[in-house]
Amino acid sequence: MESEVNAFLSQIKAGADYSESTQQAYANDLRVFLLYLNGSGYSGGVEDLNAELVAGFLAAEREQGRRRNTLIRRLATLKYFQDFLVRSGLLAGNRFSGTDRKIQRVILEMPDKQAAQLINESEVEIILSVFDSSSRPRSLRDRAIFSLLLETGLSVASLISLDMTDIDLAANRLHVNLFGAGDVWLGMNQAGESVKAYIEKGRPNLLDKPGEPALFISQMDGRLSRQGVWQILKYWGLQAEPPIHLSPRIVRHTAALRMKHSGMPSKDIQIRLGHRNLLSTQALIRRLEASCVE
Repeated sequence: MESEVNAFLSQIKAGADYSESTQQAYANDLRVFLLYLNGSGYSGGVEDLNAELVAGFLAAEREQGRRRNTLIRRLATLKYFQDFLVRSGLLAGNRFSGTDRKIQRVILEMPDKQAAQLINESEVEIILSVFDSSSRPRSLRDRAIFSLLLETGLSVASLISLDMTDIDLAANRLHVNLFGAGDVWLGMNQAGESVKAYIEKGRPNLLDKPGEPALFISQMDGRLSRQGVWQILKYWGLQAEPPIHLSPRIVRHTAALRMKHSGMPSKDIQIRLGHRNLLSTQALIRRLEASCVE
């Protein structure tokens, strides 16, 4: 199975759809899987890949003290690998899914000592793919919300206060009032495409009241509420396979760690997150970094 794993990793490395960190995560997960197979005396090929084998691997990882979030990521990687095998004609069809009872039992019956604080890059891509596979008009709005929170780390209050006049699509930026910085323009980065798609294709389908200034509007018309954003993220997280625990706090924590890893100064991260004390921001970053250690 090692040659097929190498082929899969070579393909994603050659493409432009995966970041370097995501490629490394896939490689790590699959190398761990191969080590498990070698250590357990497995002698089959990719055609023998099945739910029982995957469940056994995840159970072994659980015994090693891996967290639930890690098991979910390992499973997501194996599903991507299986999809590659099917597309390449190396496997006749899917042999397992995240809903298989044996797999679910390993993950869901695992004691969860601490609620998830953030999501990893593999889970980010899973959530984005869930949005992209949906035909619901609101999926464009919800993808823009998720993407903006992930790119900017803004509070939900700042997000829902955005008006149409706060968005500059041409310059790929948004206007917001931040504590400690006042009125500023922030780059939307990769979220810009999602916001543009929502404004041009999604928002007109949700808008019944002409002249509504709010950028993000509810299906009942009018400005989206904080509770609405919470429900939106929870809903889409549950659509993933396996489900991913998603909330504004988790997405903002993920954004904070991404900004730190991108080289953004802690002071700037503090302003984005709306923290009044820099020490609070630094303590949060330390906790998030510690939670990533497996």
